[in-house]
Amino acid sequence: MEEKYRKSIFVVVYRRTSKGILFLLLKRKLHWRGWEFPKGGIEDGEEIINAIKREVKEETGQIQLNIQNHDFSGKYKYDKKVLGRQFIGQTFSLYSAEIKNSEIILDGREHSDYSWLSYSEAHKRLTYQNQKKCLEIVNNFLQNIFKFREFTTSSGKLVLAGKNAENNDELMKLYQGKENTIFHTIAPGSPFCVIDNLNPTQKEIQESAIICAAKSQDWRDNKNDVKVNLFKGKDIKKTILMKTGSWKIKSKPEILKVKKIDIENWEKKNVN
Repeated sequence: MEEKYRKSIFVVVYRRTSKGILFLLLKRKLHWRGWEFPKGGIEDGEEIINAIKREVKEETGQIQLNIQNHDFSGKYKYDKKVLGRQFIGQTFSLYSAEIKNSEIILDGREHSDYSWLSYSEAHKRLTYQNQKKCLEIVNNFLQNIFKFREFTTSSGKLVLAGKNAENNDELMKLYQGKENTIFHTIAPGSPFCVIDNLNPTQKEIQESAIICAAKSQDWRDNKNDVKVNLFKGKDIKKTILMKTGSWKIKSKPEILKVKKIDIENWEKKNVN
C-alpha cells in the first residue's frame, strides 16, 4: 500500500516592533503537546496563496500583510497514528507572513496559548528541528531586508528599494528566482524596488511604481511623467561582465506610465 503524505504549508508569522522582530508561536494541544508556528494542509484545488491566507486567519484571527515564499520544503512522518487519518505524514513548503496586531484570536481546537518571542527565544521553544530550521531561514531573510530603504503602500504592503548600485545588487540577489514583482524605470538611474508580497493588487502595483519613479534620476532631472518597467524576480539574471547595479531581464517587461501629478502627490505625503 502506497504511503501518502498530506501537502501542507509552514507559515512563520512575525511583526515589527520597537524591540525588533517578534515571532508568533502557538501552543499545540491536539495530537501532541508543544510549540509551533501556524501551519496546515492545502485543500484540494486550493491555490497556495489562498491556503496561506486561510491558515493565518484561522489560527491567529488576523489578516497578514506581506507573504514571502522562502523556497524551502521538506517532509516528516506523524509521531503516532491517529484513528481515521489517511496520511502517514506531511510534506511542507515554507512561507512567512507579517501581521500588525499583537492580539491573537486562537481557534481553540488545536491551540491553547500563544507567545510573541524574539528569534533566540522562539528558536529554543520550538518543539521540532524542522521548524527550527524554517525559523532560521526566515530570520536570515528578514535581517537582510533591513539593509534596504523601506516604504509601504496605503494597504500596508512593504516595498523595498536599493540605496545605491551595490545595494541594488544585494536586493536583486535576495529576490532573484522568486515570484515577487520588481520595478525599475526605463531610463537609467533608479533604484530597484520590490513588493515583499506574492499577490499584490493592481493598486499596490501602481503605488509601488510611483515610489520607484519618485526615487529615480529621470524624475529628478525632468520632473515629468516617468515610465517604469515591471518584471518578476524569476525573470532576471546577471552575467560576470555586467557592471554593479545592472541586471538583465530575460523576458519582455510590462511598462507602466507614472503620471507627474501622482509622483507630486506621493512626495507631499512622504519625507523619506
